[in-house]
Amino acid sequence: MIHRDGRSFPEERLGARAACDALRLEGVLRDDATLTVVEIHKTSPSPLRFFDVQRRDGREIVGNPPIGLHYVSGQDGYLATTGMPFRRPGTSRPLHVRHVEGPLSLVQCMEDIFRLSNLTWSRPEDCLRLPITIKLTDRVLGEDATDYDEDLLRFGEGSERESA
Repeated sequence: MIHRDGRSFPEERLGARAACDALRLEGVLRDDATLTVVEIHKTSPSPLRFFDVQRRDGREIVGNPPIGLHYVSGQDGYLATTGMPFRRPGTSRPLHVRHVEGPLSLVQCMEDIFRLSNLTWSRPEDCLRLPITIKLTDRVLGEDATDYDEDLLRFGEGSERESA
């Protein structure tokens, strides 16, 4: 399964399918291996919030939902990876997960994301909003993809622009 941070593009999926085909031919992947792609949106155009409402002493108490709470609508799902029993200030925001392609169901994909969000190696007593796959990718890209030469990227080496 590919966890795409944000929108996945057709060219990316085409490349991933080609890579899987090549790995099958080389015997690295089994012949029955499949590929499922999901998009994990950190922010959503229509944000959804989950709340846990309880009655105590005749009053309604509104709090964060329990982790693992989810809602599925078509190809879109929302998953609470933070919340009760963890005490964090503010309101928990569920992840927006979109099933793009592949044989795994959206619920199976969200279960995988939930489990990978509970891999809090640096703070085992706490929770993460994002699965470790996205968290590690953010960290690697943050270190390696910060500076680049826009002219070199745009015009290539040896161009007139580079020598100017």
